Amino acid sequence: MKQPQTEYVGTFIKATGAARTMRFVTSPDKLRSGGLITVFDVEKRSLRKFNLATLVGRLTAFAPGAQPSFCA
Repeated sequence: MKQPQTEYVGTFIKATGAARTMRFVTSPDKLRSGGLITVFDVEKRSLRKFNLATLVGRLTAFAPGAQPSFCA
């Protein structure tokens, strides 16, 4: 049985200059790589791009069955 993945919530600035808040799932390796990463948007149920280079504040991580915690 597959383990549920950690969900993240973060806000970044899009190329248009607008702020976008997204709830998504991705691997921790992608988060460490920085820049523009491909993630699975939980609300839109599709793949999207998240720009870590324009992150506003910090990411919030939601581990399965746990309280939210803040990421770097």
